Amino acid sequence: MMDRDTFLLALLDAEWRPHGIIPLQPDWRGTFGRLLAMDGQWLALIQQRTVGTSCLPRPDDIMLTRLLARRLRPLDMQLADHVIQAGNTRFSFRAEGLL
Repeated sequence: MMDRDTFLLALLDAEWRPHGIIPLQPDWRGTFGRLLAMDGQWLALIQQRTVGTSCLPRPDDIMLTRLLARRLRPLDMQLADHVIQAGNTRFSFRAEGLL
């Protein structure tokens, strides 16, 4: 993960429409406490990179996706997608068959 990347968690309803956005924090307990309070089952990780960088996932992006998916399971939540945006380009883990 690059320090300049911004990470957000979008809480999704049953039709996968966003109904809440939470900044991903280094303290997982704080992040998951807020997620539990919002009461949802599906999340999307949105990663915003600076313009001019590649939207392709790096090894640490893949590692973060796997870690997040594992940490959500005991909470009865699932990761719908991890989307990396860089300028006008976008990479979706789900669209590429990685979720």
